[in-house]
Amino acid sequence: MNKMPRDNRISNNGMAGQAPVVPPVMNTIFWLLMGAAVAQIIAAVFGVLHASSDAYRQDAIKQLAAQNVTDVNAEMLEMMSVATVGTITVVAVAAVILYVLIGLFLKKGMGWARLAGTGLALISFSRYMGVNTPGGMATLLQIVLGVGAMVLCFMGPAAVFFKDKRTHKLARRKNARLAR
Repeated sequence: MNKMPRDNRISNNGMAGQAPVVPPVMNTIFWLLMGAAVAQIIAAVFGVLHASSDAYRQDAIKQLAAQNVTDVNAEMLEMMSVATVGTITVVAVAAVILYVLIGLFLKKGMGWARLAGTGLALISFSRYMGVNTPGGMATLLQIVLGVGAMVLCFMGPAAVFFKDKRTHKLARRKNARLAR
């Protein structure tokens, strides 16, 4: 076997002995996802403040009137506000947890995290409708950061890293089977 030092920036072509080196872009991807998580928190704070406001209640009255609901009372509006705050909070906590977990597993080169992150980025597009809310800029920033991180996962050194990581893992399994 060749004893020359290897350039770790190039593909290891399935060599089981040396794990691929994490390229610097993986740190960028991780921090983009952490930025998306922070933007999610900021957007959620604005969402909760808005859902607790009189402006939200007035909008709810207009929407209910457009649906021919006539017997609107303060208790109903309060229940709508509480339900909205609860939904915003649960979704924000779940999204932040997902951003952090996906970011950590992406740094480890886990291919499934790339797919999960892509799914999360696609779901974040549904939040684009919330851009006109008070936390709209934070929502837009969250979408841009999340989508940007996932695009980087499929380009250049990151794509090579994921391919090499998978090849290395398969080669280790094959070597382990042959050793038995």
